[in-house]
Amino acid sequence: MGWKEKVTSGFHKVGEGAEKAFDKGKAKVEELQTEMQMDGLAKKLGYLAFDAHRGRKVDEATRAKLLADLSRLEDELEKAKAEAAAKEAAEKAAKAAKP
Repeated sequence: MGWKEKVTSGFHKVGEGAEKAFDKGKAKVEELQTEMQMDGLAKKLGYLAFDAHRGRKVDEATRAKLLADLSRLEDELEKAKAEAAAKEAAEKAAKAAKP
């Protein structure tokens, strides 16, 4: 293999590494955004619980929607984390299989 091929191969490997790092960062940002959305919903749900505790009228439709949205986001977050873990395990296995 000539020096040009080695340099090209090296650049290709660096590019792949950068792309993997970018994908991991993007996935982490999406996880954090989902967690922030969940925090906002939990805060609203907490205010509803406080209102109920204080004897104020609580809209059950709003409460049910908040709970459904929170459950949906939690499911999405768990799925994303599981996919990221599976992808990382596959990458580790592929690295271990290389000579």
